[in-house]
Amino acid sequence: MEFITLESATDRLSFDAATGRLLALRPNHAQEVELLASAPEHPVFTLQYLTENSEYRQVDSHSATEVDVSCEASGEGQLLSIACSGVGEMDLDVKLTVRASKQERFSRWSCSVRNGAGVQIVDVQFPYIIVPTEGAVVLPAGHAGHLIHGEALRNLPPDEPRRWQLIPENGNSPHYPGRVFAQFLAAYNDRAGVYLACEDTEGNVKLIHAVRREPGVRLGIAHVGDWPAKGERALEYEVVLGSFTGDWYDAADLYRDWSLQQKWA
Repeated sequence: MEFITLESATDRLSFDAATGRLLALRPNHAQEVELLASAPEHPVFTLQYLTENSEYRQVDSHSATEVDVSCEASGEGQLLSIACSGVGEMDLDVKLTVRASKQERFSRWSCSVRNGAGVQIVDVQFPYIIVPTEGAVVLPAGHAGHLIHGEALRNLPPDEPRRWQLIPENGNSPHYPGRVFAQFLAAYNDRAGVYLACEDTEGNVKLIHAVRREPGVRLGIAHVGDWPAKGERALEYEVVLGSFTGDWYDAADLYRDWSLQQKWA
């Protein structure tokens, strides 16, 4: 397997050069610590759409007829592009980009979709971040959020399609903005942690869940919204990913620092 490595100010990220799958995330201060639990069956993205009968269907990067992965210099950093064509054997293309620079703390992820198939897209889920079950996960949902660890972490609901669908059995406000009051997730142990957040200033709807995904726990984000039935859309915000040290206070402070710089503050 050939690898592509991106470097930020704090981390080294390794990708499969053939598929674009994120394989490893290691903090610079502790290169022996692997923060991810990657497996070959994990996709680069998942896309959900509705059939003519309003039934959910799910496709992912594994269903693309062609995948092109490239990396080039961009400013003071690197730009990784993962272009998946013919997703689900349809006239449907998904492109993810990842930017990283030694001058920036986080890698920055974005997505665009070209829908020539005319399907009604509900969401695109990326990036695929699966972490080990050791440690704790922070989920900013409910009245005060959840700190999940130990047996509760191993008993999270499984990562199955219905978990990511806007259906009555999942409640009437399982999303951000809604019962999920902040657009970030974090996982950590006594050595380091993973911070994943959307830098969205417009309140676009997202599903943000922590779910069981072998061999660990998936920190998942489904980007819902105005995906065109015909045409193209580039997601209007970026997702940031990186390591941190400390506990849930430190992860929340990262989101707070960003939030206080926004127009609502």
